[in-house]
Order: sequence, then C-alpha cells, then structure tokens
Amino acid sequence: MKHVGPDGPTHVGPFKVAGVLGQGGMGRVLLCAGPDGRLVAVKQVLTHYADDAGFRARFRREVVASRKVSGAYTAAVMDADPDAPTPWLASVFVAGPSLGAVVKADGVLSEAVVHRLAAGLASALAEIHRAGLVHRDLKPDNVLLAEDGVRVIDLGIARATEDETEGETGLTRTGWVIGSPAFMSPEQAESKPLTPASDVFSLGSMLVMAFTGSSPFAGTSTLQTLYDVVHSTPDLSAVPAGLRGIVERCLAKDPAARPTPAQLLELLGPVAPAGLQWPPAVYRMLAAQRADIDGLLSGGTATAVAPPEQLLEPDPEPEPAPEPEPAPEPEPEEPEPAPAPAPEPVRDEAAQAGPSVVAARPDTPPTEPSATPPRPAPGLRSRTVALVAAGVLVATGVGVGAYALDRAGGTGPAAYPDVPACKEATRNLQLAGRESKEDFHSATANQVHTMCSWYEAGSTRRSALVRWDVKRGGDDAANARLQQVGFGADAAGGRRANNLGFGDGAYWDSYNAEWTCVLSVRQGNLVVRVGLYRSGGCEDKAKAVAKAALAAVPADAG
Repeated sequence: MKHVGPDGPTHVGPFKVAGVLGQGGMGRVLLCAGPDGRLVAVKQVLTHYADDAGFRARFRREVVASRKVSGAYTAAVMDADPDAPTPWLASVFVAGPSLGAVVKADGVLSEAVVHRLAAGLASALAEIHRAGLVHRDLKPDNVLLAEDGVRVIDLGIARATEDETEGETGLTRTGWVIGSPAFMSPEQAESKPLTPASDVFSLGSMLVMAFTGSSPFAGTSTLQTLYDVVHSTPDLSAVPAGLRGIVERCLAKDPAARPTPAQLLELLGPVAPAGLQWPPAVYRMLAAQRADIDGLLSGGTATAVAPPEQLLEPDPEPEPAPEPEPAPEPEPEEPEPAPAPAPEPVRDEAAQAGPSVVAARPDTPPTEPSATPPRPAPGLRSRTVALVAAGVLVATGVGVGAYALDRAGGTGPAAYPDVPACKEATRNLQLAGRESKEDFHSATANQVHTMCSWYEAGSTRRSALVRWDVKRGGDDAANARLQQVGFGADAAGGRRANNLGFGDGAYWDSYNAEWTCVLSVRQGNLVVRVGLYRSGGCEDKAKAVAKAALAAVPADAG
C-alpha cells in the first residue's frame, strides 16, 4: 500500500485516486474515493495489456460477470469502463485480509472457524452460480475474511455456464488451462468444459488448506500438481471427522458426485451467529489495514502491511503453517517414555497455490511419481477414499480412550522402519484377485504407506483393500506416540475391537456404506487397515487378514 506517485493518475473515471493497494502481473488496484466519499477499489489493466484484444475481451467479460453477482458475498461493482484507453473496474472496497494471508500469518484454523468459512463459501457460490457463472479461480487469495463474513472476489476468469459447450472451454487454448493449479478441479486441469461443480471441488481444496496450510494436491512442480489433481486421492487425515465426509464429497473426481452449494449448506447445518466471526488475528490485520489507509488518505506515509488482495492477480500461496502439538491423552495407552518432539515434516517446495497461470495439461505423469495414492477405477472411488481418508498422516489432539488395548504392558513400543511394497506385503494374505495395477507405495523421511487392492472375479467391484502406514523419523517412542494420538482421534467414532490377541489397539468402523467391515489395528508406529466387501464372516476374515498384514512388516531388530 503506497502513494501513487507524481506520474500516477489523479482520477480514474469519477473516482479520486488516493493510493495503490497493490499490483499484480496483469494490473494494479488503486484505492480511490467516490464523489460521496465512499472508498472504492479500482482494478486497472496495465498499459501493455490494454492493447491486447484478447486480454481486453477477458476484462470485458469480468465486468459483465461481476455485475451479475450480488454484493452480499462479493465486492459489488460500482462502475466500469472496459473500453477506456486503460480499462478499469471499480467495486466497493472490502476491508479484510485474504484467507491465504490469515493462514500464513496466524497458522491453520479451528474446526469451528472452518465450518463458518465453509458455510460462507457455499452461500457465495450459490449466488455466483445463480447468476449463471462458474468462478473458475476459487483459491485462498480470492477469499476475503470481512467483518461481516466471507467475500469471494476476482471474477477475472469467470465464465457463463452456457458458454461451456463441448470443445469450447472459454478463455483456454487447446491443450492449455488457465487458473491456479493447486486449487483447480480435475476437469479444469484437463481443459474440459466446466460446470458449477468445478467450484465445489476448489472449495473442498481450500477447506483442506485451512486445516493444513497447503493444498491437498500441492506437488513439487506445476505439472506434478496438475497430475495429482486429476489422478491422486488426497490425504484428509488432518480434517476433523465432523467435516471430513463433506470435504471428501467436494473432492470427488466425478463432478456429478459432488454436492451443490445448496446441498453443502444442508450438510453443514446452521451456523451460530457471532459478533466476532474470525480468529483475533483477522481483527489485528483489519486494524493495521485501516491504520494504513488512514495514513494514506491523510497524506502520511503508509506502512508495509499486507494489502487487501481484492481484485489482484495474487502472489504465491502461503507456506504451510506448523502443525499444532497434540493435546495430552486422557487415558494413556501404555507406559511409554515422554516422547521427543515430533519430527519436522518434509515440506514440499511446490507452488501450493501460486498465481493464476497458464499451464500445460497433465496428459502424462511427471517424472517423479505422485506421493499420493492413484485415482481408483470408475465407480470405486468412494470406497477407496473412505479407507484412505482413515489413514492417519497428521497427529491430532484427541484422546485415545475409544479403543481397546490388547498388548501387555511393560515393554517398549514395537518399531517398524519400513513397509514392503504390495508384492512382498501381500505374499501371505489369504485374499484372491489382487489388482497389481493399483498397487501404491510411497516413502518419505517421516512416513511410509503401502496400499493394495483386490477385486471379485469377473467384476469391477473391489472386494478388499489393505493399507499399511508407518510413522518414522524420530525415536521409537516418539514415532509410536505420534501414530497413537492420530489413531485414537480416528477411532473416536468407531467400535472397540477387543481381545484380538495382537496389536496395541484396534477398532471397527461404526458404519461404512462401501465396505461390509473395516478393521484398523495399531502396533507401535505401524497401523494396518483392512476393508472387506463380503457376504458372510467379514469380521473373522478381517482379523485374519490384519494379523497376517502386521506379520508381513519386519520389525526393527534393535
């Protein structure tokens, strides 16, 4: 936020220029005052883009789109001139930091705040879609947390749904996509025609970002990210159980399987009214922003506070916030020494959201393999997600009293340094019909995952799924404790599995529409999850498979 300078404009249309709120790659946003003194944000295209007929057409489209949408959940348009020598669009100035700026400055959000955020975003999308538009660039920097609620801004690449005909994807060139890769939908990443369901997928990715600090699809490169959006199953273990199922539905690869904004609001339920809707950091940022604007309007020197991202092509997405420390357990599972601090997670240096970009389509996988499970076969996706989502990859602060303890105390935790890939891990599992094409194995310094699938003979129905998860990177006690806390959080809604004769703790999923039974067993720093679809004897079979699956992983001899 700064003064416009001696060479800058004094007026844009009827608005008096007070300063520069910010500048992106394609334009700048000016803080202006209307004839009645109201503050206005004026988006102005940079001069060298004004001569580009295609870009001017895009800007004209933005003006039309912005005028269609009510200001209740966006920044209401006051005036515009897309045909001026330097095109401009004026909207009501919305005070408030972006979601991305808040997470970057203050860390991840609580479940109650994300629930409110989700309801606000669903309401905003309902209004945008009611106007016949698809936003197409919904991401943390395009969501403002205003005092009275959520505002969705920057309709720069919004598109009328009737224009999304087969073979015509709006402003994209054949084989290229426009948007923010980490928050795109699969169909957008593949440059296919878009429907309002595309925005719902982006909403789901943003909710995960609010809990974790990064997109669930952030890869080590733009191409990796696009490939993951299209082909990978996201890890939702950091999403609290109360919202995980909703987020899971938003992130369905099939657009038809995602809820509409209205259905989302029904799933979320009512949100309690509150005078202060956001964390204290939001109001601190608002106060700093107002002080900066006051200084600018009074002729003083503006300080370098985070400007409102309103209508800007934003800077790259914030780095992930650190994970919160797990809360103490109300009922310790077993006598274990106090753990060392959890090892630092390996952080991708990927563009977690990045500016809106034009990127190649992800028709082939990148050189580096995806670090998330592959996309399952059509019709089977929800079964895979249901079990994969149960994989605990991030510790949460919930107690572990919900599941039984089977291993006798007095010994240290079992320690597993690695998990074999499917070919070795399944050697002694008494299951028929393994589909090796869906084998998944990934390993980092802090965790290892293997997932293997089986199918009924002559059928496309998955009959079994077994997943192994190992925590590593710290000492044995710390690794086991990290796994224990996350496992206990996941078990909170389950049913105890008592007297198995193996494992440190176990539980059954209380209800799973896709599997007949799902058994999860923890032993030290290893968790095994078995999902079976069978007509009879499911639990006995799951116990036998889980026991064999644990035995398939060599423990540390030390």
